[in-house]
Amino acid sequence: MRRGRRGVARAGLLVAVLAAAGCGPPTGEVSLSVVDAATGAPLPARIELTDESGKHFVPVDALRVVRECAIAPLPEWASLVQEAIAHTAHIEDPASGTRQFYLDRPLHFELPAGPWRIRAIRGLETHISYGSFVVEPGKTLTIRVDLDRWIDQPARGWYGADDHLHLTRRTDEEDARIGRWMQAEDLHVANLLQMGTARQFGVTPQRAFGDAGASRHGSALLLSGQEHPRTNVFGHTIILGARQAVDLRDAYTDYPSTWREARRKGGVPGYAHWGLGPGRDGLAIDAPTGLVGFVEVLQFEYPGYQVWYELLDQGFRITPTAGTDFPCGPSGVPGRERFYTRVEGALDRESWLEGIRRGRTFVTNGPMLEFEIDGADIGDEVVLAAPGRVRISGVARFDPKRDDVKRLAIVRGGEVIASSETPSAPGELRIEVEWPVEEAGWFALRADGDKVGEASLEPLDAPEWAVRLASRIGNGVSFAEREAYARARELRPSAAHTAPIYVRVEGRPGIAESPAAQELARAALERLDEIEARFADDRIGEYRLWPFEYSDGVPEDQLRVDRPAVLRSIEKARNHYRAVAR
Repeated sequence: MRRGRRGVARAGLLVAVLAAAGCGPPTGEVSLSVVDAATGAPLPARIELTDESGKHFVPVDALRVVRECAIAPLPEWASLVQEAIAHTAHIEDPASGTRQFYLDRPLHFELPAGPWRIRAIRGLETHISYGSFVVEPGKTLTIRVDLDRWIDQPARGWYGADDHLHLTRRTDEEDARIGRWMQAEDLHVANLLQMGTARQFGVTPQRAFGDAGASRHGSALLLSGQEHPRTNVFGHTIILGARQAVDLRDAYTDYPSTWREARRKGGVPGYAHWGLGPGRDGLAIDAPTGLVGFVEVLQFEYPGYQVWYELLDQGFRITPTAGTDFPCGPSGVPGRERFYTRVEGALDRESWLEGIRRGRTFVTNGPMLEFEIDGADIGDEVVLAAPGRVRISGVARFDPKRDDVKRLAIVRGGEVIASSETPSAPGELRIEVEWPVEEAGWFALRADGDKVGEASLEPLDAPEWAVRLASRIGNGVSFAEREAYARARELRPSAAHTAPIYVRVEGRPGIAESPAAQELARAALERLDEIEARFADDRIGEYRLWPFEYSDGVPEDQLRVDRPAVLRSIEKARNHYRAVAR
């Protein structure tokens, strides 16, 4: 048996040496590659190898990945330690409960003799490949896995993105490694966020922003963004694609000042984590400015649409996005939740941002959606000269071995107005209705179901005291609703939702003049009163910085500096809601 061959995994060599010495099981050599079934071209992919007892094998020559979830920049000595321990050759997939690895080139390694099972996974658009093989002692086995797509979204003009990834990239080498990793998950856009707090802006740093920070690797485009500002006062936020970073720590809780600067630099600002928790307060102030471009509505196995629906019902045109918060979230792998953007022409930073600005998105963890009203596409507006009927059609396509979509629904104003539960073909649900329109409204398409062959959905199981504490000092209250959702269902959800198509009737009131908008405006006024009260001298300390220097909390002296600007923003928002509520 060959022991010195270049590229053979060191762990495999050890097994081979022990076997030759009579100290271990006999082994054979495996040569493994993954290719595109249509073209024969090599493909990066995520691989799972298990023996008949269920034990996982990970070659040490697999692509190294990084799990670095921190809330503060580390000192140099700690950075070196983290760099040494964070780079691993495996990833834990909670959906399968197994240990997997990434293959970005053909690999050669030793395996104990006997039967083995293999799975190859590549994003959402490709069938999972299942197989088995037997390793014979002292022999070499060549395995080629052919992956075939069940759908090709880029060919339709749609590109998938994870808007919430925390991965450091300072060098060309890191770019190339992350690029191969994102290709293995078939992510067309990987949005890498530099993160900050009121005291710093240096977690998972990016080498550059804008086009200077864009890096293309095969089908994957890496872009720099930021999760900053992020506070226990007004929630966690994201800026997508700005030409330069925006770091206004001298006005940290005056979010509109950051939004205006982000817009000037070509970025799209929005809210993370479903807009829940303190994000509700931030959105109450910021949504009327017209500066908020999106809200993450699918994350951590939770399709949380309620806050977004309320924004749409008030006439705010805000785009839905999705992301995993990898590696800090429980989704396990990049792109588990993602959103697709319709792009005009070639995919680049600006064409992708323009698609988001125009509301041409849908979020998904598996199903792919199409939606039209009278020929208008997702993000468009239909204008009727007079009240009448519109023809609404929608399609959900999915891989039945991965997703069991049980219902395809048309949503108007947050309410389901029509649905279909009968497949039109294997892996497909369709719906088509004519609907009377008397006044302005928004319509969207939603798919709901269960994942197939995955582990049950488990709560994060944080102690109750920890949830209460996190709710005071950070974004923890956002996760309370996710936890309630997890406890209410057994299986992991299969979920997808389009951005709206808007319908307007000439001469009739707009969405912002509807009774629903008036009711929501009155609730927003009460919320603004409470926020303003908490900024009073005797209560402003409730937002104190605790317990760590780099937590979401904001120092009291900073809050006092920001207070005049925050109160002005509250008053502007109040004027908007008063005009709607009357």
